[in-house]
Amino acid sequence: MRVSAGDSAPQVASHTPRAVGDRQPLISIILPSYNGSRYLREAIESCLIQTYQNWELILVDDCSTDSTPEIIAEYARRDRRIRSIRHEVNKKLPAALNTGHAAARGEYLTWTSDDNRWLPSAIEEMVRFLEEHPTVGVVYTDAVLIDDAGQYMRDFPALPASRLAYMDALGACFLYRRTVYETLGGYDTELFLAEDYEYWLRAYRQFELAPLHRTLYEYRWHDQSLTKSANRLAIRTSAERALRRHLPYLRHSLPEDVARGWTVCAANAVRRRDFIQAATAYARALRTHPGSSLGYVAKKLVGRLRPRRAGSEMMPNGEWS
Repeated sequence: MRVSAGDSAPQVASHTPRAVGDRQPLISIILPSYNGSRYLREAIESCLIQTYQNWELILVDDCSTDSTPEIIAEYARRDRRIRSIRHEVNKKLPAALNTGHAAARGEYLTWTSDDNRWLPSAIEEMVRFLEEHPTVGVVYTDAVLIDDAGQYMRDFPALPASRLAYMDALGACFLYRRTVYETLGGYDTELFLAEDYEYWLRAYRQFELAPLHRTLYEYRWHDQSLTKSANRLAIRTSAERALRRHLPYLRHSLPEDVARGWTVCAANAVRRRDFIQAATAYARALRTHPGSSLGYVAKKLVGRLRPRRAGSEMMPNGEWS
């Protein structure tokens, strides 16, 4: 693994933090990339134009074979706030996130993808929210879905964190305190494709997670996006593993939400033809909240009442069944 930092070349921004109060805490942004050169510049530029400028950007190249290393080196030369780390072998997203977090120095942390974009006030507004709400560990925001050309497709509103019991309710725009990372540790490298979902389940068990209903992020849906190109069964299986691990301990979720989580596990087990696990999960759903469990299964039996829209089955805000 090679690490480099920006040199003393002229800077591209003034670096004067936008006021969010008397304090100007350092924000660590982790941006992992694997062969992400197609949109990487847009992702980095969306960091550079933030109204809040007291940040460091840690670019983690997960052994890319395209022009990603050259793009990263170019930006690291231009801005001292940008550091780069390269994996000598491809380790996949969870490990790349852990590499970036281990190098982070900020009081608040976040990460973004190499094909998505922040809106200019995203960091400022999330920092202000956490500064004004000291009991909140994680803030997350509304987003919009865009296509490969950057055109609007649909809204992704921030949902109640209690829905983590059966779906990824947090989406892709968030900021959390260093104490959250120090308490939870890194992302689970065994849960590739659902590593973030499992992280939020862990966070939900120990911290307050709060939505900020402001559209601050553009989530790109395209043929090469990880959630679109990945095997849907693999994603569901990883998410189900996360759910089974945490569902018994989600004390802040409504019983009907926890029951729905167990029915999601049951449905995924049926797809794998693991009928013993399916029966066990559905029995737990019935014990937790019989009415909602029966209603959910009835809905599945008569088919989807609404056609799925692009991006609805995975992240952000996608149910895992």
